[in-house]
Amino acid sequence: MVSQVVATESPAGPATCPVDSVPRLFRLDMLGAMETNPPAHSKGRELTQTAVEAIVNLVPAVGSTIAVLLMEGLNHKLNQRREQWLIELAEAVEELNQRFDGFDPDALVENDAFVDAVVTATQTVYRTSQQEKIELLRNAVLNSAIPGAPDLDLQQLYFDLIDRLTPTHMRLLTLLNDPPGWFDRHSELSRPQFSLSSNRTQLISVALPDLAAQGQAVIERFFAALADGGLVSGSLHGMMTASGAWQPMTTDHAAAFLAFVRDPR
Repeated sequence: MVSQVVATESPAGPATCPVDSVPRLFRLDMLGAMETNPPAHSKGRELTQTAVEAIVNLVPAVGSTIAVLLMEGLNHKLNQRREQWLIELAEAVEELNQRFDGFDPDALVENDAFVDAVVTATQTVYRTSQQEKIELLRNAVLNSAIPGAPDLDLQQLYFDLIDRLTPTHMRLLTLLNDPPGWFDRHSELSRPQFSLSSNRTQLISVALPDLAAQGQAVIERFFAALADGGLVSGSLHGMMTASGAWQPMTTDHAAAFLAFVRDPR
């Protein structure tokens, strides 16, 4: 018997996903307020149109035809971005269903924490094309659905961090959370050879060459953002023993955050 499929159109052609494997929350015919093709007057579309109209009004020379094309093009792109996100999220939920005994994907629609997570993450998806950030959002949503998830206040705090931090912030945070593990996972990098004393700037320069290439001031700006968020403690410039440079400098808050954005599958 041929399975029904959920399909969405994209420039590369339709994307399909077997209906039988898609949790009820994500089936395009059951999304309700979160349907993949929202009604013309949905809140999300109203906000998009308002933003586009504001842009158009800033350019008096833009004709009405161009304005309409711009509005339609942006609406299509945003809807396409959300469709892709929801389909990939549904597939990830199905993987959890296959891995964890007693996990019921259909029950997720009654799980307020999970629904909050989906809505919050989807708002961020509208604002980013960075795949690394989208993967963090997916992992966080999945972790909100499994036993032992943080309480709602902490979850919202973590989603806010995902929204504000760039992939470079996350790479730096991951490095500082486990420097030896970073080099274990990136075998193409040679471990720095410290003398009797060192500092973490030397470690970062070797571990994140793209960031180091932008200069010391840029490294300090990224580090400062992590410190302001309570994710790291200490100084980049303080001298320490060679073994000390390999120790984590992240806080308990950072460790819990990184656990929340780790893929649970």
